[in-house]
Amino acid sequence: MSKETTGNPNSRRGFLVTLGLGVAALAGVTTGLVKLGKKDSPAPSKDFPGPDSIFHPAQDPRQDPRRG
Repeated sequence: MSKETTGNPNSRRGFLVTLGLGVAALAGVTTGLVKLGKKDSPAPSKDFPGPDSIFHPAQDPRQDPRRG
């Protein structure tokens, strides 16, 4: 007689179903917490960085004649 026919509630299939549901629930809760914890970041500024900025390029790319 196999374990499947005796109605054993601790079968491999039952364990895998429970494990899958647990992983799905954990992923859902984690995703929800990440979304709640994430703060809205401000929109990036369209201003060109000043000359004292380390991000200031040698030339203003907006003035480049190759740009169309």
